[in-house]
Amino acid sequence: MTRLMRAAVIRAWGGPERLELDEVRRPVPEPGWIGVRVEACALNHLDIHVRNGLPGVRLRLPHVSGGDVVGVVEHATDAAGERLVGRRVLLDPMIGRGILGEHYWGGLAEHVVAPAANAVPLPDGDPDPSRYAALPIAYGTAHRMLFTRARLRAGETVLLFGATGGVGVACAQLAVRAGARVIACSASPAKLARLRALGVTAVIDVGSQDVRAAVRDLTDGGADVVVDYQGRDTWPTSLRCARRGGRIVTCGATTGYEATTDLRYVWSRQLDILGSNAWRREDLETVLGLVAGRALDPVVHARFPLGRVREAVAEVEERRAFGKVVVRVG
Repeated sequence: MTRLMRAAVIRAWGGPERLELDEVRRPVPEPGWIGVRVEACALNHLDIHVRNGLPGVRLRLPHVSGGDVVGVVEHATDAAGERLVGRRVLLDPMIGRGILGEHYWGGLAEHVVAPAANAVPLPDGDPDPSRYAALPIAYGTAHRMLFTRARLRAGETVLLFGATGGVGVACAQLAVRAGARVIACSASPAKLARLRALGVTAVIDVGSQDVRAAVRDLTDGGADVVVDYQGRDTWPTSLRCARRGGRIVTCGATTGYEATTDLRYVWSRQLDILGSNAWRREDLETVLGLVAGRALDPVVHARFPLGRVREAVAEVEERRAFGKVVVRVG
Protein backbone atom coordinates (compact mmCIF):
# COMPACT_ATOMS: atom_id res chain seq x y z
CA MET A 1 0.00 0.00 0.00
CA THR A 2 1.29 3.47 -0.90
CA ARG A 3 2.10 5.52 2.20
CA LEU A 4 1.19 9.18 2.04
CA MET A 5 2.30 12.27 3.93
CA ARG A 6 1.35 15.93 4.16
CA ALA A 7 3.73 18.31 2.46
CA ALA A 8 4.05 21.86 1.11
CA VAL A 9 4.14 20.94 -2.57
CA ILE A 10 5.28 22.96 -5.59
CA ARG A 11 3.43 21.69 -8.67
CA ALA A 12 4.25 24.66 -10.93
CA TRP A 13 6.85 27.46 -10.80
CA GLY A 14 5.66 30.89 -9.77
CA GLY A 15 4.38 33.01 -6.88
CA PRO A 16 3.17 32.13 -3.37
CA GLU A 17 -0.04 30.61 -4.76
CA ARG A 18 2.08 27.80 -6.23
CA LEU A 19 2.82 26.44 -2.75
CA GLU A 20 0.07 23.95 -1.90
CA LEU A 21 -0.51 21.88 1.23
CA ASP A 22 -1.34 18.43 -0.10
CA GLU A 23 -0.85 14.71 0.38
CA VAL A 24 1.93 13.09 -1.63
CA ARG A 25 3.73 9.78 -1.64
CA ARG A 26 6.17 9.41 1.22
CA PRO A 27 9.77 9.13 -0.04
CA VAL A 28 11.59 5.83 0.45
CA PRO A 29 15.26 5.90 1.47
CA GLU A 30 17.70 4.41 -1.02
CA PRO A 31 20.70 2.33 0.11
CA GLY A 32 22.84 4.26 2.57
CA TRP A 33 20.03 6.71 3.32
CA ILE A 34 17.65 7.13 6.25
CA GLY A 35 14.00 8.09 6.64
CA VAL A 36 13.36 10.96 9.06
CA ARG A 37 10.10 12.06 10.67
CA VAL A 38 10.34 15.84 10.42
CA GLU A 39 9.81 17.92 13.54
CA ALA A 40 10.95 21.33 12.31
CA CYS A 41 12.17 22.93 9.10
CA ALA A 42 13.59 26.46 8.91
CA LEU A 43 12.99 28.63 5.86
CA ASN A 44 15.52 30.41 3.65
CA HIS A 45 15.39 32.66 0.60
CA LEU A 46 16.44 29.51 -1.26
CA ASP A 47 12.91 28.17 -0.75
CA ILE A 48 11.52 31.21 -2.56
CA HIS A 49 14.06 30.91 -5.38
CA VAL A 50 13.20 27.23 -5.80
CA ARG A 51 9.47 27.97 -5.97
CA ASN A 52 10.03 30.72 -8.54
CA GLY A 53 12.21 28.41 -10.63
CA LEU A 54 16.00 28.54 -10.65
CA PRO A 55 17.65 29.36 -14.00
CA GLY A 56 19.86 26.50 -15.11
CA VAL A 57 18.60 24.10 -12.41
CA ARG A 58 16.32 21.37 -13.70
CA LEU A 59 13.96 20.05 -11.05
CA ARG A 60 11.19 17.56 -11.53
CA LEU A 61 7.73 18.52 -10.39
CA PRO A 62 6.09 18.09 -7.99
CA HIS A 63 8.80 19.27 -5.62
CA VAL A 64 9.12 19.89 -1.87
CA SER A 65 11.62 22.50 -0.66
CA GLY A 66 13.11 23.05 2.80
CA GLY A 67 16.77 22.44 3.60
CA ASP A 68 17.15 23.05 7.35
CA VAL A 69 15.64 19.96 8.96
CA VAL A 70 15.44 18.53 12.47
CA GLY A 71 13.64 15.24 13.03
CA VAL A 72 13.71 11.70 14.40
CA VAL A 73 15.22 8.86 12.41
CA GLU A 74 12.58 6.18 11.78
CA HIS A 75 14.03 4.01 8.99
CA ALA A 76 17.50 2.92 7.93
CA THR A 77 18.94 0.88 5.07
CA ASP A 78 22.30 -0.15 6.54
CA ALA A 79 24.17 -0.57 9.81
CA ALA A 80 25.32 3.05 9.93
CA GLY A 81 21.72 4.22 9.69
CA GLU A 82 20.44 1.62 12.15
CA ARG A 83 22.58 3.19 14.87
CA LEU A 84 20.60 6.40 14.38
CA VAL A 85 17.09 4.96 14.55
CA GLY A 86 15.16 6.68 17.33
CA ARG A 87 17.66 9.54 17.57
CA ARG A 88 16.81 13.19 16.99
CA VAL A 89 19.14 14.54 14.31
CA LEU A 90 19.95 17.68 12.39
CA LEU A 91 20.42 17.05 8.68
CA ASP A 92 23.36 18.65 6.93
CA PRO A 93 21.61 19.89 3.75
CA MET A 94 24.71 19.50 1.57
CA ILE A 95 24.37 16.21 -0.32
CA GLY A 96 27.36 15.84 -2.61
CA ARG A 97 27.14 18.84 -4.95
CA GLY A 98 23.42 19.24 -4.30
CA ILE A 99 21.29 20.66 -1.50
CA LEU A 100 18.34 19.19 0.37
CA GLY A 101 15.22 21.09 -0.64
CA GLU A 102 16.73 22.23 -3.92
CA HIS A 103 18.13 19.25 -5.80
CA TYR A 104 16.39 16.75 -3.50
CA TRP A 105 12.97 16.76 -1.82
CA GLY A 106 13.26 18.72 1.40
CA GLY A 107 11.76 19.01 4.84
CA LEU A 108 8.57 21.02 4.39
CA ALA A 109 6.80 17.70 4.80
CA GLU A 110 6.06 15.12 7.45
CA HIS A 111 8.90 12.87 6.24
CA VAL A 112 12.19 13.33 4.41
CA VAL A 113 15.04 11.07 3.31
CA ALA A 114 18.77 11.84 3.32
CA PRO A 115 22.12 10.04 3.46
CA ALA A 116 22.85 8.60 6.88
CA ALA A 117 26.21 10.42 6.76
CA ASN A 118 24.33 13.75 6.72
CA ALA A 119 22.65 13.13 10.06
CA VAL A 120 24.16 14.93 13.04
CA PRO A 121 22.80 13.59 16.36
CA LEU A 122 21.49 16.30 18.67
CA PRO A 123 21.81 16.50 22.45
CA ASP A 124 19.11 14.69 24.38
CA GLY A 125 16.60 16.61 26.43
CA ASP A 126 16.48 19.92 24.55
CA PRO A 127 12.84 21.04 24.73
CA ASP A 128 13.09 23.19 21.59
CA PRO A 129 14.65 21.34 18.64
CA SER A 130 13.55 24.13 16.30
CA ARG A 131 16.56 26.16 17.49
CA TYR A 132 18.83 23.68 15.73
CA ALA A 133 16.81 23.86 12.51
CA ALA A 134 17.89 27.51 12.29
CA LEU A 135 21.55 26.57 11.95
CA PRO A 136 22.72 24.94 8.69
CA ILE A 137 22.12 27.31 5.81
CA ALA A 138 22.20 30.64 7.71
CA TYR A 139 24.62 30.10 10.57
CA GLY A 140 26.83 27.63 8.69
CA THR A 141 27.11 30.04 5.76
CA ALA A 142 27.78 33.00 8.06
CA HIS A 143 30.52 31.13 9.93
CA ARG A 144 32.37 30.15 6.77
CA MET A 145 31.98 33.60 5.23
CA LEU A 146 33.30 35.48 8.27
CA PHE A 147 36.06 33.25 9.55
CA THR A 148 37.26 31.00 6.70
CA ARG A 149 36.93 33.40 3.78
CA ALA A 150 37.14 36.90 5.32
CA ARG A 151 39.46 35.85 8.17
CA LEU A 152 37.70 38.12 10.66
CA ARG A 153 39.67 38.68 13.85
CA ALA A 154 38.87 40.12 17.27
CA GLY A 155 39.09 43.90 17.33
CA GLU A 156 38.36 44.34 13.62
CA THR A 157 35.38 46.28 12.30
CA VAL A 158 32.79 44.49 10.17
CA LEU A 159 30.03 46.25 8.22
CA LEU A 160 26.89 44.19 7.57
CA PHE A 161 24.43 44.92 4.79
CA GLY A 162 21.13 43.02 5.01
CA ALA A 163 21.79 42.52 8.69
CA THR A 164 18.28 41.45 9.72
CA GLY A 165 17.69 38.30 7.65
CA GLY A 166 18.78 34.82 8.65
CA VAL A 167 22.37 35.09 7.41
CA GLY A 168 22.68 38.73 8.51
CA VAL A 169 21.57 38.09 12.09
CA ALA A 170 23.85 35.04 12.21
CA CYS A 171 26.77 37.21 11.06
CA ALA A 172 25.98 39.81 13.70
CA GLN A 173 25.84 37.25 16.51
CA LEU A 174 28.96 35.37 15.45
CA ALA A 175 31.00 38.53 14.85
CA VAL A 176 30.01 40.04 18.21
CA ARG A 177 30.89 36.78 19.92
CA ALA A 178 34.31 36.80 18.20
CA GLY A 179 35.09 40.24 19.62
CA ALA A 180 34.63 42.23 16.42
CA ARG A 181 33.22 45.73 16.23
CA VAL A 182 29.98 45.35 14.27
CA ILE A 183 28.17 48.04 12.27
CA ALA A 184 24.80 46.79 11.05
CA CYS A 185 22.54 48.28 8.36
CA SER A 186 18.76 48.13 7.99
CA ALA A 187 15.88 50.32 6.84
CA SER A 188 13.71 49.31 9.81
CA PRO A 189 14.10 51.25 13.09
CA ALA A 190 12.47 48.37 14.97
CA LYS A 191 14.95 45.89 13.55
CA LEU A 192 17.84 48.24 14.27
CA ALA A 193 16.76 48.23 17.92
CA ARG A 194 16.85 44.44 17.92
CA LEU A 195 20.33 44.49 16.42
CA ARG A 196 21.48 46.76 19.23
CA ALA A 197 20.11 44.20 21.69
CA LEU A 198 22.35 41.57 20.08
CA GLY A 199 25.38 43.66 21.02
CA VAL A 200 26.35 45.33 17.74
CA THR A 201 28.50 48.42 18.18
CA ALA A 202 26.54 50.76 15.91
CA VAL A 203 23.60 50.72 13.50
CA ILE A 204 22.87 52.65 10.31
CA ASP A 205 19.36 53.41 9.12
CA VAL A 206 19.75 53.10 5.35
CA GLY A 207 16.39 54.81 4.87
CA SER A 208 17.50 58.08 6.45
CA GLN A 209 21.31 58.04 6.63
CA ASP A 210 24.10 58.18 4.08
CA VAL A 211 25.85 54.85 4.68
CA ARG A 212 29.23 55.97 3.39
CA ALA A 213 29.22 59.12 5.54
CA ALA A 214 28.08 57.16 8.60
CA VAL A 215 30.86 54.58 8.17
CA ARG A 216 33.41 57.36 7.74
CA ASP A 217 32.25 58.88 11.05
CA LEU A 218 32.26 55.53 12.86
CA THR A 219 35.63 54.21 11.68
CA ASP A 220 39.19 55.20 11.00
CA GLY A 221 39.18 54.90 7.22
CA GLY A 222 36.49 52.27 6.73
CA ALA A 223 35.55 48.72 7.73
CA ASP A 224 38.09 45.89 7.81
CA VAL A 225 35.44 43.49 6.49
CA VAL A 226 32.28 44.32 4.54
CA VAL A 227 29.62 41.60 4.26
CA ASP A 228 27.38 42.20 1.25
CA TYR A 229 25.09 39.49 -0.08
CA GLN A 230 22.51 41.96 -1.39
CA GLY A 231 24.39 42.68 -4.60
CA ARG A 232 23.32 45.28 -7.14
CA ASP A 233 21.74 47.82 -4.76
CA THR A 234 24.54 47.93 -2.19
CA TRP A 235 27.72 46.78 -3.96
CA PRO A 236 28.94 50.23 -5.09
CA THR A 237 28.58 51.47 -1.50
CA SER A 238 30.40 48.41 -0.14
CA LEU A 239 33.47 49.29 -2.23
CA ARG A 240 33.50 52.80 -0.78
CA CYS A 241 33.08 51.64 2.81
CA ALA A 242 36.05 49.24 2.99
CA ARG A 243 39.32 50.56 4.37
CA ARG A 244 42.62 50.32 2.51
CA GLY A 245 43.58 46.65 2.50
CA GLY A 246 40.07 45.67 3.54
CA ARG A 247 38.05 42.61 2.52
CA ILE A 248 34.62 42.47 0.92
CA VAL A 249 32.87 39.09 1.11
CA THR A 250 29.68 37.95 -0.57
CA CYS A 251 27.61 34.76 -0.53
CA GLY A 252 24.73 35.87 -2.74
CA ALA A 253 22.90 38.73 -4.43
CA THR A 254 19.33 39.16 -3.21
CA THR A 255 18.81 42.46 -5.09
CA GLY A 256 20.45 41.40 -8.35
CA TYR A 257 23.56 39.70 -9.71
CA GLU A 258 24.75 42.41 -12.08
CA ALA A 259 26.45 44.80 -9.67
CA THR A 260 28.64 47.72 -10.76
CA THR A 261 32.27 47.57 -9.61
CA ASP A 262 34.26 50.78 -9.73
CA LEU A 263 37.72 49.29 -10.19
CA ARG A 264 39.45 52.45 -8.99
CA TYR A 265 38.51 51.52 -5.42
CA VAL A 266 39.73 47.96 -5.88
CA TRP A 267 43.25 48.86 -6.98
CA SER A 268 43.77 52.13 -5.09
CA ARG A 269 42.63 50.62 -1.78
CA GLN A 270 44.08 47.17 -2.55
CA LEU A 271 40.81 45.50 -1.67
CA ASP A 272 40.26 41.75 -1.51
CA ILE A 273 36.91 40.71 -3.01
CA LEU A 274 35.98 37.26 -1.73
CA GLY A 275 33.25 34.84 -2.67
CA SER A 276 31.92 32.38 -0.12
CA ASN A 277 29.67 29.52 -1.16
CA ALA A 278 27.52 27.78 1.46
CA TRP A 279 29.17 25.99 4.40
CA ARG A 280 31.26 22.95 5.22
CA ARG A 281 30.54 20.25 7.78
CA GLU A 282 33.05 21.76 10.20
CA ASP A 283 31.17 25.08 10.11
CA LEU A 284 27.92 23.34 10.97
CA GLU A 285 29.50 21.32 13.76
CA THR A 286 31.10 24.45 15.21
CA VAL A 287 27.86 26.44 15.43
CA LEU A 288 25.96 23.38 16.66
CA GLY A 289 28.50 23.01 19.46
CA LEU A 290 28.02 26.66 20.40
CA VAL A 291 24.25 26.21 20.61
CA ALA A 292 24.49 22.95 22.54
CA GLY A 293 26.88 24.64 24.99
CA ARG A 294 24.54 27.65 25.38
CA ALA A 295 27.21 29.97 23.94
CA LEU A 296 24.93 30.92 21.05
CA ASP A 297 21.16 31.31 20.92
CA PRO A 298 19.90 31.33 17.32
CA VAL A 299 17.35 34.05 16.68
CA VAL A 300 13.99 32.58 15.66
CA HIS A 301 11.59 35.22 14.39
CA ALA A 302 8.47 33.05 14.44
CA ARG A 303 7.25 29.46 14.39
CA PHE A 304 4.36 28.30 12.20
CA PRO A 305 2.61 24.95 11.85
CA LEU A 306 2.87 23.23 8.48
CA GLY A 307 -0.76 24.15 7.76
CA ARG A 308 0.24 27.84 7.73
CA VAL A 309 3.32 27.40 5.56
CA ARG A 310 2.28 30.14 3.12
CA GLU A 311 2.16 32.64 6.00
CA ALA A 312 5.57 31.46 7.14
CA VAL A 313 7.09 31.94 3.68
CA ALA A 314 5.48 35.40 3.44
CA GLU A 315 7.37 36.52 6.55
CA VAL A 316 10.62 35.84 4.70
CA GLU A 317 9.53 36.90 1.22
CA GLU A 318 8.04 40.22 2.37
CA ARG A 319 11.08 40.90 4.59
CA ARG A 320 9.22 41.07 7.88
CA ALA A 321 11.41 38.46 9.53
CA PHE A 322 14.23 39.24 11.93
CA GLY A 323 16.28 36.07 12.02
CA LYS A 324 14.88 32.67 11.11
CA VAL A 325 11.33 31.51 10.42
CA VAL A 326 10.68 27.91 11.43
CA VAL A 327 7.87 25.60 10.30
CA ARG A 328 6.94 23.05 12.96
CA VAL A 329 5.83 19.82 11.37
CA GLY A 330 5.69 17.17 14.09
